[in-house]
Amino acid sequence: MTRPHRKAIELLGVKTGARKSASTAASAWPACRCFAFAVLLLLFLTGAAAAESAVPDPLPRTGEIISNPQAAYTFAGWDQLGVALGVPEDLGLRLGGFFISEFNHIASGGVDPDTTLANLALGLHASLDTNKAFCIPGGTLGIELLEFTGGAVNDSAGSVQLLTTMDGPPPRTRHELMQLWWRQSLFDNRLIFHIGKMNGSGTFGNLQVPVIIGDRQLQDGDITNLIFVPVGLNPTLFGRLPSYYNTGYGAVVHIAPTESLYFSYGLYDANAIRGVQTGIECLPTLNSYKLHIGEAGYSWRVGERRKPGRVGIGGWYQTGELYAPDLTTEDGAAGFYLFAHQRLWYKHPDIDNAGIIGYFQLAHTDSHTQAVNTYLGSGLTALRMVPGRPADQFSLGIAWSWLNDKPGAGSFFFPDVVSRSKDLGESEFMMQFVYQTTFFFKLPRGFWSLSPVIGYTHIPSPGQRPDLPAANVISLRLITLF
Repeated sequence: MTRPHRKAIELLGVKTGARKSASTAASAWPACRCFAFAVLLLLFLTGAAAAESAVPDPLPRTGEIISNPQAAYTFAGWDQLGVALGVPEDLGLRLGGFFISEFNHIASGGVDPDTTLANLALGLHASLDTNKAFCIPGGTLGIELLEFTGGAVNDSAGSVQLLTTMDGPPPRTRHELMQLWWRQSLFDNRLIFHIGKMNGSGTFGNLQVPVIIGDRQLQDGDITNLIFVPVGLNPTLFGRLPSYYNTGYGAVVHIAPTESLYFSYGLYDANAIRGVQTGIECLPTLNSYKLHIGEAGYSWRVGERRKPGRVGIGGWYQTGELYAPDLTTEDGAAGFYLFAHQRLWYKHPDIDNAGIIGYFQLAHTDSHTQAVNTYLGSGLTALRMVPGRPADQFSLGIAWSWLNDKPGAGSFFFPDVVSRSKDLGESEFMMQFVYQTTFFFKLPRGFWSLSPVIGYTHIPSPGQRPDLPAANVISLRLITLF
């Protein structure tokens, strides 16, 4: 269960500590069996392919990288593992993955100053084109496995908004079936169904999706390479929308009547909000805790250089009864969000996509069962601005959240923080600067990439308590995609 839900039960007189060890041990064996089954399935799909020579794919532009698994609609990676192993193209089987290592130093402030923590994540995925495999056009079957181990970076900094995507709820050492889904496209991609275990933040509120334009040299990739969580999942949806690494089961329908306009609706397992670690669960938990979410979006191109932009607006409703900090209960919760990004400037549009992209986010919920009630975010990304270094990207962003003002909300949502206060701060402002570059390495068949990322995060008043000193965090992330 989540810390707030567990804290509420303890305050009502129910002891949970005596059962913690037993329940953890009881759940470990089914999780191991689930993971082992997924590994065998992945190996079976791989072994079905005969080893034949393949022509290496051309190296992609660095702007096409999805370096944040939280923002990946399907999978993070280049699908190059299958190419390297010689899997024939006509089988329709693609294999790939990622390995991400991250080191964070809490230089000062927060809850645990002068602390260094590391996170490691390995993801392996396989997808199967159902047209090539079963003569069913427009379909894809996907599976992804995750092995993760790491430290409590966000809690050490006292961050409510979460300064890194590479840290999530405990257990922080986990092996899981992260994704298992079927995606079916109909009517020339105007109608798409997606069902199974998936990364919900890759579909809803996904700021990273660029506008697809016909000119490849001007095509944008990642809208930002910031590593804090709000650019992938706005804080009013923490725990409600399944997201890396706590993915969950759901079903999505996506309608695109034109190339510029789309509508999406999703129904997800929302049990993560009450503490169920949906990421390590093999099967969905079927009860009253569900998330209904809808989104509409529109894209455009403006100005003499036809600079692309996109806006999306969404609303959500979560069913099920939850405790608030004052130990009252709320039956359901609702909220809305908005995001937009716009290409602001091309440095030399006749050559490449060097220039600046901007983004904006807004979200709100009235729910007292959420730590964040209102969120505002904005940022800039500079591409190819250093002569002779086409792979360099610089991102600067802010995340500003107004927090739950119920008395005792601090100890309710973050009970392990030592402080004279039991409340949350009034708000939390976070500023982050990130530099990223990318190197490509050719293999006899295929390629792989390495993207070093250096980030600095400043949080003047960490929100987990009103009396925490300003946190300064230095991050180094190494992203390997294959």
